[in-house]
Amino acid sequence: MKKTILNMKGATTLSKAQQQEVNGGIDLIGYGDLSKCGCDCAGNVTGPLYCQKFMACPQVYTCEEVM
Repeated sequence: MKKTILNMKGATTLSKAQQQEVNGGIDLIGYGDLSKCGCDCAGNVTGPLYCQKFMACPQVYTCEEVM
């Protein structure tokens, strides 16, 4: 596999120092705050529409009854 990748046009090998500088993650620009997302008692994702892209809820979700 390594040989195949290095044969790609424009591919270069990174040194260990360069590899440690690589940062990555989910780009949430334009999506807002994931802390607004949650689950309801039926196991459905709650919050803004973008929450469904980044979150899933368990099938069975139990909630305490509030009286």
